[in-house]
Amino acid sequence: MPTAVRLPLQTAPRPTARGRLHGDSFSYACPGLSSHACRHAVTLVQALDATPLGVDAGPEQVQGRLVMIGPLVERTLRADQVPLLLVDVEPTHPSFRALLGAVAAQRVRVLDHLAFDDLRRTGSAFLSGALGGRALDAAVRSAVGALAARFEPPPSLDTRVRWMMDQIQADPSRSLCSLAEGLGLSVEHASRLFSSQLGLSLRVYTLSAKIRLAARYMGRGVSLTEVAQMAGFVDSAHFTKVWVKCYGAPPSTFFPANRTFMDDTALPGWIRPPVY
Repeated sequence: MPTAVRLPLQTAPRPTARGRLHGDSFSYACPGLSSHACRHAVTLVQALDATPLGVDAGPEQVQGRLVMIGPLVERTLRADQVPLLLVDVEPTHPSFRALLGAVAAQRVRVLDHLAFDDLRRTGSAFLSGALGGRALDAAVRSAVGALAARFEPPPSLDTRVRWMMDQIQADPSRSLCSLAEGLGLSVEHASRLFSSQLGLSLRVYTLSAKIRLAARYMGRGVSLTEVAQMAGFVDSAHFTKVWVKCYGAPPSTFFPANRTFMDDTALPGWIRPPVY
């Protein structure tokens, strides 16, 4: 009688990247990354070792260990063999406007001269699994705030713009006409006011709100059709198109649990999506 051959158990590959939603920012740590993207956020990219990473944004080509990239800047990140922490500082973040003001003229800015090490320490601990949950939230917020404090503070945000931001956060499908009507302004006046204060158009801000909502479902096994519907996109094709432009790869690269480990430890209820 032939001897039975025991085949090794097939196990899913362990994720090599780690992500964490902070509500008004998103942290992503990985052992290396090359991508072409165009975010709605101010993006901080921190190398976690002594190797500089490269960022190409049209004719601008920079290298550094800490690079800040403005919103709506099409760029290619060249960091295949560079462990890194990427932090998207969203328009709702209290430091967004200070960072935007610091990068607006240059679009891409190397900050190595600041000798700022908080993000490197935080990213290294996050990537290794030594830091997560609320402690990671606090560390990222502290590091981003300390970096923003090195730049000129922005003027106070108009309360009408804050109201529009809150309305869009509550309902990303809210129309510009409805927002303008709620303020007693014309559509043109409301649009100009928003753009002048936040540096983004209302349309772009609405898309960013939808993308942030969709990102809450990363690694949860929810189909892309369901994600698109729950995030307020017309359909999964529109969702995929916007996601690819923002993150440089289709949602299928990020959403399976075996690609990216999403740290969901002690997420506040307003960040955690409902279970379907």
